[in-house]
Amino acid sequence: MKENPVEIYLKSPTPFMMNNWDRLLPDWSVSPQTIVLVLLNSHFPLDGEGKFIEQEKDRLFKEFIALGEYFYLVSQQQGFCTEIISPKDGTPQYSTKGDLIFDLVAIVHYSLEFNYFNTLKGCQLLKHPVWQTAIYPGLFLSEATVLEVQSILTKFV
Repeated sequence: MKENPVEIYLKSPTPFMMNNWDRLLPDWSVSPQTIVLVLLNSHFPLDGEGKFIEQEKDRLFKEFIALGEYFYLVSQQQGFCTEIISPKDGTPQYSTKGDLIFDLVAIVHYSLEFNYFNTLKGCQLLKHPVWQTAIYPGLFLSEATVLEVQSILTKFV
């Protein structure tokens, strides 16, 4: 088993999010204050194709959604508007989809300065400083402050 299979970073929303939050999350009456970048470490690099890579992405997606559902539930119980963004297509899980989507690779690149590259098939892959391409990014959004989000995360991480 890997030592650090998950990294979590709390950041401010990107300028693109702040300038377009009403087109990203049309149900929200306020813009998010905190973004939670959830980076899951894959068992192997995700820069190829095939059945095993798709199975690994599915496993990581389920792991991310399980974390997200718990974060969402605890946040809602504390009265905070929260959203989980699907790593598969950049759309919100609970809110109405806007006419823009969240680009997780661009958000991680901007917020954490991780490099990325384009595959031959036109996909973008992040390059983690340690994990390289064995990385699966996810995103939570919250109207709560960083300190309030930290308090929520300590309940289950």
